[in-house]
Amino acid sequence: MRFRKLAINLGAITVFAAIALALQFPKLNQRLSGQTPEETRKAVRDEEARLKLIRQLPPRGFGFNNMIANFAFLQFLQYFGDDVSRNTLQTGYGLSPLYFENIIARDPRFIKSYIYMSASVSIFAGAPSQAIEIYSKGLKSLNPDQQPSAYTVWRYKATDQLLFLGDAKGARFSYLQAAAWAERASLSGKDLIEDSKFAAEISRQSAKWLEEERDLTKAQIGAWSVVLQNATDKKTVEIIAQELDKLGMKIEIKDGVQAIVPK
Repeated sequence: MRFRKLAINLGAITVFAAIALALQFPKLNQRLSGQTPEETRKAVRDEEARLKLIRQLPPRGFGFNNMIANFAFLQFLQYFGDDVSRNTLQTGYGLSPLYFENIIARDPRFIKSYIYMSASVSIFAGAPSQAIEIYSKGLKSLNPDQQPSAYTVWRYKATDQLLFLGDAKGARFSYLQAAAWAERASLSGKDLIEDSKFAAEISRQSAKWLEEERDLTKAQIGAWSVVLQNATDKKTVEIIAQELDKLGMKIEIKDGVQAIVPK
């Protein structure tokens, strides 16, 4: 019963993040009049090249790192909000990790950007391992005394480690870090989006639950099913199929709808 409750709660967090993201992003369907599949694919290739070029800029960014991060974030919003390109023309969300590699590398203290990354990279792009790498890099530059809400990044990381990778040990460590940082946040006296004391308590409970050996297979299958529901391109579906194969599951078409079934 405890497992079921925790799995449901963690799953709800992931689904809520995806829903919140979809509601918050403006649907910027600009430049779509007469847009063709060929033009769209070329635009994606050009954007990928541009993002990789930005990644090669000097670490200090000529003193304009914050501006570079802000520009990359605004470009990401347009990219994500282009429903026709992403969904109708099925180019998917594969560039999301590149956007956030640039955003977090240039401005790791941009705390609010992490929630967008949590959904867009892990769920829509199907790349939780890359999201975890980006979290890890960003966390090196965060300080709970200077950024009281930084504990949320540890919680996002823990959720991905647990739900997608089944990494109980890594998730437990992340939850303990989240609890410690949330406790420090509660002493900061600053107004926070959520109750940091509650966040500290729930993080410690999650870490304690993970002290025992757990079978996280069902939770992982549930997480990848959320990714499948949001998958719009062949590459992402292939990634999902590979991950499900490790869990003894496969994707099958039933009544024209993709479903996850035992192998």
